[in-house]
Amino acid sequence: MDLAADILNRLLIAEYGSLIHRLAEASPYVSWRSTEHHAAIQRMLADVERHQHELAGTIVRLRGAPAPRTYPTSVGGVHYLKLSYLMPQVIAGVRDLVHLYEQAGTTGDGDADALIARNLEDHRRHLRELEQIHAGLHQPA
Repeated sequence: MDLAADILNRLLIAEYGSLIHRLAEASPYVSWRSTEHHAAIQRMLADVERHQHELAGTIVRLRGAPAPRTYPTSVGGVHYLKLSYLMPQVIAGVRDLVHLYEQAGTTGDGDADALIARNLEDHRRHLRELEQIHAGLHQPA
């Protein structure tokens, strides 16, 4: 497989395994303290879906085969947890994504490198927003 496609597949697999998806599943059971926080999470989820779609599309363009969508068993069973308990795990997972994207280096393909850079900036923004939301969970209502 092409080096660029291999790098993108590693990122795609990490995106699939991100715990941030569980915030969408927990959403019906969480009373968000603000509609602003809920809207920020919804934007993050849309970004993550876009990342997956664009990574897979770029892998195909490079004549590679995108990794199948799988989920680590470690991210299961979190549907009914309190947001204050789940959030540190989500934040740690986004930190891991940031680190993985930073370590990806260059692929030799300009479009793939630009995609990696865009996704990295999204994850850095997500990390800042999640940390702010988490800090707000411990403030009196």
